[in-house]
Amino acid sequence: MQYRWLAAFAAVVLLALPASAQKPDPKTFVENIYKSYLGKNVPGLDLSTRESLDFHFTPSLADLIDKDAKEAEKLQEAPLLNGDPFVDAQDWEITDPSVAIQDASNDRATAIATFKNFGKTITVRLALMLTPKGWRVDDVFWNEGNLRGLYKPQQ
Repeated sequence: MQYRWLAAFAAVVLLALPASAQKPDPKTFVENIYKSYLGKNVPGLDLSTRESLDFHFTPSLADLIDKDAKEAEKLQEAPLLNGDPFVDAQDWEITDPSVAIQDASNDRATAIATFKNFGKTITVRLALMLTPKGWRVDDVFWNEGNLRGLYKPQQ
């Protein structure tokens, strides 16, 4: 009888572990994004698949990026997002990344990512949202605009 209780307890603990592993804090989530960009000739994140979009962005933002990419492919044109949103560039050699979290609540946070790209200091602000699948990027802000702004109808 004691062994059944112990086995049930162990099963509950083991089931809880993957859930906590999938939901790092917002700072760790953003730091993991930027680890993909460190070094020379690194590909960065592959944002060409729906799976990758869903892992990094909120569902509504992933939908916008995916819809635009499919439409651009159908029309044989460049998508509106014609660079990497996390480094605000088409080419990169990222060094010295740092991430700070501001305005954090239970389900939203703002991350400030600062890094050097080819020696020039760049700052990118990420609006984060906690989803059932963990922290996701809900918008990216650069000096000259933001990611969601790319998809607003042109006036």
